[in-house]
Amino acid sequence: MGNPDRNLMTVSRFLSFRSLVAVLFGALSGLAPAQVRVTTLLALSDEPGSNVLNVTLSALGIEDEESSELAGAVEATLEIDPGTDQVSRLTINSADLTATDMSFSLEIGPIRVADVNLNGIEATISTTLGGWVDPVSGQFDAGEHEVTLDEGVITGSSIVGEVNENFSQSPVSDTGAGTGTVELSRIAIKGNTVTYGVMVDLPVQFSNPLQEGVDVRVSSTVHFEGVIEVPLDPYLGWAEIQGIPDAAFEGDHDGDGVPNGLLWALGYDADARPRLFVTDPLIPGQVDLILEHGPAGIRAPITVEGNFSQEGWTALDPFLILGFENPIPVGEILPTVVLLSGDRNFIRLRVEKP
Repeated sequence: MGNPDRNLMTVSRFLSFRSLVAVLFGALSGLAPAQVRVTTLLALSDEPGSNVLNVTLSALGIEDEESSELAGAVEATLEIDPGTDQVSRLTINSADLTATDMSFSLEIGPIRVADVNLNGIEATISTTLGGWVDPVSGQFDAGEHEVTLDEGVITGSSIVGEVNENFSQSPVSDTGAGTGTVELSRIAIKGNTVTYGVMVDLPVQFSNPLQEGVDVRVSSTVHFEGVIEVPLDPYLGWAEIQGIPDAAFEGDHDGDGVPNGLLWALGYDADARPRLFVTDPLIPGQVDLILEHGPAGIRAPITVEGNFSQEGWTALDPFLILGFENPIPVGEILPTVVLLSGDRNFIRLRVEKP
């Protein structure tokens, strides 16, 4: 990559509050992998034996098990490294699932214990925690994704009394269970675009008491799949969409002082004119620098570096950054606040070309 200081595109700005700050913006060439965030619509597989919802009605130690077919679609955002064909994060934004109706009957000899019907059942899925995926194995913690039954009814009777459960009035939620998997299979490459087949398996298992001694247990593996297109070089893909396909990563296509690569990584369009650092001298002896991200959020890891003693650039202590993460992670949309104090501080942002 050569000398980083030679490759760094910089512009200086001096801020005269209690601290003197030289702000340097930079985009470095390199071969570091970049995660690409792509949102896509995936459909539940309709293959025989796939997406079967197993439901067990239990009362007084007697059980009746029925199965239902699931159908629907899932909107998901995946973070993919096209250099390794690996997924590091899966965020399920929304899902609309339906299940076919079921009927249950429990008997002890001539005694009817329960007759129950499940009708119009619908569910949603959403990611409630990090959604992290092991890039090597493709496995993830299913407990980071929540399933909610939000439509449909369970009606009937049991020896305890009438059964009447309305999920639109009282939704029932639980998390996935066990280990899920994400699989990518490269289908084709054309120009800067790679096409993948995507398959996701999310195991689900939970129970819902209907009455004292009467319980419904649900288990399934929700299998959804589809095709997704990802730019091999995410910066180049951005530049092509922005109408500047020949704009160099280290260049400044519009002369505004912000390198193209940094503009891309910060989540801006090419015609944006961001104020990257806004000072906030609220505390005596301290200048907070507020870095506004673009509407797309951070597209590539951005390292905040400091050079306080002219001995060289080093990554800033994460505790000097509100959010306590350095590099700033992919997907972050909230502003980054850098906390500084002292007589003379030099700060720059660094992003490496994918």
